[in-house]
Amino acid sequence: MKERTYQIVLDGIVITVTKKRIKNMYLRIKKEDGMVLISAPYQMSDLRIRRFAEERLPWIREYQEKYKELKQQKDLRPALSEAEIRRRKVLLKAAVEKLIQKYEQLMRVQVSGVTIRQMKTRWGSCNVKTHHININLALYEKGPECLEYVVVHEMCHILEASHNKIFWGYVSQFFPDWKNVRARLNEEGV
Repeated sequence: MKERTYQIVLDGIVITVTKKRIKNMYLRIKKEDGMVLISAPYQMSDLRIRRFAEERLPWIREYQEKYKELKQQKDLRPALSEAEIRRRKVLLKAAVEKLIQKYEQLMRVQVSGVTIRQMKTRWGSCNVKTHHININLALYEKGPECLEYVVVHEMCHILEASHNKIFWGYVSQFFPDWKNVRARLNEEGV
């Protein structure tokens, strides 16, 4: 069966609903633009989906407002010069390499390389085949514990590719305070 997408409007809020082959209903709000998305199983009634959204309207409004404020704060920041971007990349890469050196011995893994990039939606990524790690330049402005968490998170992907219980077990083993740091990073957004 083909996915079916349509929109509903509740109290002035446009919600895009996509019916697809899934078991449960999910609601998410895109940080970039505050767009509200609901994914629902094919067989779920439109009335049930509408009620689901209505029950969550206060939560939706709260997060849309929060994301709007975060975007405005980002927009007010002055653009960095190319020289400043290069400077930050060099400093951040040195800090990342120091952390990698520390954790390679503890975790018994080998990182093949690291790249510092400007990313819009992620703090980091890891190519599990090549063991190459990418780190978001925005971490330069976060605390050292945020950088350390992201480095450990990406290195744990070398041990376990997916975000399953085994993976989170590794993260807990090597960085016990990960939940608090991750919550802070998610709160502030990329």
